[in-house]
Amino acid sequence: MDRRDFFSLLGAGSSILGASALGVGEAKANWGMVAPGPVPPDGFDGRLLVNKARAYEIMDREGLDGIVALNPVNIFYLGNYFSYELQKLRAIPSFAVMPRDESKPTFLVAAGTDLMFLANGQREYPEIVPYSFPSNLAKYIEQAKWSEAPEAAPVGAWPTTGGPLKPAEQKWIEFGKKANERRAATPEWALVRALELAGLSKGKIAVDDMRIAVILKTLERNNVTCVPGDNTFRKIRLIKSEVELKHMRTIARINQDACMAMLKQVRKGSTKPEIDQIFMAEAAQRGAKAMWIATGTIGGLTEGKVIEGEPMMVDAVSQRNFYHGDFGRTVVLGEPSKELKACMASTKVGWETVLANLKPGMKYSQLSKMCTDAMKKSYTGASGIRFAAGPHSVGLQHTDQPYRDGIPFVVSDDLTFEENMTLTVDLPTNLLGWGAIHCEDLLVVTKNGAEPLATADGPLVVI
Repeated sequence: MDRRDFFSLLGAGSSILGASALGVGEAKANWGMVAPGPVPPDGFDGRLLVNKARAYEIMDREGLDGIVALNPVNIFYLGNYFSYELQKLRAIPSFAVMPRDESKPTFLVAAGTDLMFLANGQREYPEIVPYSFPSNLAKYIEQAKWSEAPEAAPVGAWPTTGGPLKPAEQKWIEFGKKANERRAATPEWALVRALELAGLSKGKIAVDDMRIAVILKTLERNNVTCVPGDNTFRKIRLIKSEVELKHMRTIARINQDACMAMLKQVRKGSTKPEIDQIFMAEAAQRGAKAMWIATGTIGGLTEGKVIEGEPMMVDAVSQRNFYHGDFGRTVVLGEPSKELKACMASTKVGWETVLANLKPGMKYSQLSKMCTDAMKKSYTGASGIRFAAGPHSVGLQHTDQPYRDGIPFVVSDDLTFEENMTLTVDLPTNLLGWGAIHCEDLLVVTKNGAEPLATADGPLVVI
C-alpha cells in the first residue's frame, strides 16, 4: 500500500463526521439487513456465534496466537455485527480480533457512527474499539510519521438539549462515554489498539485478508507475523456452535416453506422473473432474504417459461441472520412421465442412502460414491441419465467449508464428516433435450448419523 492509498483510507474516516447523528430509522434499516423488522423477532438468539472451543482447537493446531478478520463474513462470525459502514460499501469498515489466550476477550473494531446500534444491546457483542478520524488530518499527513498514532476526534459525544433524556438516549450517552476511552483515529489505528488490548502486539496471527499485514507494516508494527488465514476461519466455522445450529434450523424451515409456497403459485407459462419475484416475497414474509432460485435447469427454463411435462430442477437459497438455507426439488407441471418416475425412484434411493449411512468419520468421497452407486443400481429408466451426489457444508456462506492447504488456489478438500457440521448433499442432474432433476435438504451431523433440519420429504413436486 503506497502513501496515497493509505491516506485515502484515512480521508474516508473524516467523511464519517456528517453522519454522526443517526436516528431510529437507520437502526431499523440495519436490522433489516440481518432479520427483517425493527427488532429481533420473538425467540431470536442474539448470543455470540463463534464456536470458541473449535477456534481454540484450530489455533492450537496451527500454532497461532490469535486470528484477525476483515472479511465481513468473519467479522460477523466473531463480532455478531454487520456494520453500518459496511452497508455503505466502505473499503475497510471493521475488524475483529480473537486472541488464543482464553483470559483475553475478543475485540470488535467499529466506526463511531455504529455506537448507537451497538449500545442498543439487541445482541451480545465483544469488547468495542471505536474509530473516528484524525482531529488534525492535514498536520498528520504533512508530518508523515506513520508509526505515530494521530490524535483521534471524540466518539459518542452526541449533542443534547440539556433536558431529560429518554432511556434509550441515556444508554447511548453512557455507552459512548465508555467507548470513547478506547477510541482511535482510523480503522487501522483501532486495529492496532485492539491487538494491544488482546495481547497480540507480537506473535503469529492468521488474517483472512492480507491487507492487514500491509497495514501493520505501514504503521511499523513489525513484531506481529501475519499468515494467510481465510482457510483457518473456514476450518473453525465448519463445526457449528449451539447458537449457529438454532439459526440453521430456523432458516432451513423458512427456506423450504418459502420455496414450496412459491411452487404452489407456478402456472403454465410462468417466467423465471415471475418465479423469482414470488420467492422473494415468500421469503420476506417469513423473515428471510431471498438470495437466488435456480429454476428449470442450471441455465434456466428451456423455453423461457414453464411448460407441461418437462422435469424442472428448483434450487432455492435464502438467508436469515446471514445463515443460509439450501433446498432442492424436482418439479413437473402435469402428470410425471414413466422416465421421470424412474429417475425419482432412484433419487429417493440416493437420499435414503445419505440418511442411512452418513456418520462422523466418513469422507465426503465415500458418501458420494455410495450414494451415486445406489442410484445407478436402482435406476430402471431408459434415458441414460447420469446421477451425481455432492456434499457441501452450509452456514454463513453457501459453501461454508475449508479447502486444501498448501496450494496457491482454491481446490476442494475431501473432508471428514464431524458432529455439528451443517451440510447438504446435492443430487442434481441435467439431461439436455429432456429436463433436469434435483433433490437436497439441509442436515446436521449428529454423534451417530445425520438429522434433517427441515422435513426432507422430496424429491418430486407435481404442480
